[in-house]
Amino acid sequence: MSDSQTQPTEAQGSTSELVARLIRDYVRAHLSRMLLAALFMVIVAGTTALNAWILEPIFDQVFLDQNENMLVLIPLAVIAIALVKAVATFAQAYLMSTVGQSVIAALQGDLFAHLMRADLAYFHRLTAGKLISNFLSDVQHLQEMLGRALTGMAKDSVTLVFLVALLFYQDWRLAIVTCIIFPIAIIPIRNLGRRMRKASTRTQVETGRFSALLNETMHGVRHVKAYGMESYETKRARDVIDDRLRAMFKVVRARALATPFVEALSGIAVAAVIFYGGTRIVSGETSPGTFVSFLGALIMS
Repeated sequence: MSDSQTQPTEAQGSTSELVARLIRDYVRAHLSRMLLAALFMVIVAGTTALNAWILEPIFDQVFLDQNENMLVLIPLAVIAIALVKAVATFAQAYLMSTVGQSVIAALQGDLFAHLMRADLAYFHRLTAGKLISNFLSDVQHLQEMLGRALTGMAKDSVTLVFLVALLFYQDWRLAIVTCIIFPIAIIPIRNLGRRMRKASTRTQVETGRFSALLNETMHGVRHVKAYGMESYETKRARDVIDDRLRAMFKVVRARALATPFVEALSGIAVAAVIFYGGTRIVSGETSPGTFVSFLGALIMS
């Protein structure tokens, strides 16, 4: 098997090992703060689901029944939910950010200690700019990667669980229909994402070729001028630039297509849910408020 075939697997393996090592050696020391942040994430997810659920009494009891008591209580409930969600959102974001910054500080301290123990040959192999980059930008990238993995995915997953639970609570039949319709709509979206990743990979390859060509030409510029190869090298560069441009066009096309494509498919899926839910309202099997709450939870998820 060629190196190009084994490289992605090795890169994925090294990335997962790096994340596991970071969690084991650095993140685990802040477990108490992370657990507290997880609690606030659950509160944020719960209040998000409450925002969808409260649409039912707003629609049924305020707009349809014109209940004057609910006209006062429901706005107060909306304010309370908003305040709780705001506090919980701040708390979980602050706690996870402090964990991330603490991990960065520990990494930088260990990296500097390792640097002080290195021999002079190590300093000759690496430039000062590379060493400074390791301290600043590379460590920052690690923190961003951990932030996405530990905060974004966890919060989104918990919120999705609450919203899906609300869907089944409001109308389990409609929830089942929704669970059938939306995965069908996701299939072409996933294919589009695969095309986008493939185009991005191709762009990176072409960028690497261009970088290698620039490096080769700059270091061998004396030979180029000595043998009169300026036109040949210019043509080579233009060919590589054109290949990279074509690869970039594929990425741009896929990205430009993604948003309208997703919106169109989502609109079709929501329209199907509205049609089925409307038939249940007309037949008296569910209330308009229940359906509005269901639709709100569906859109939020």
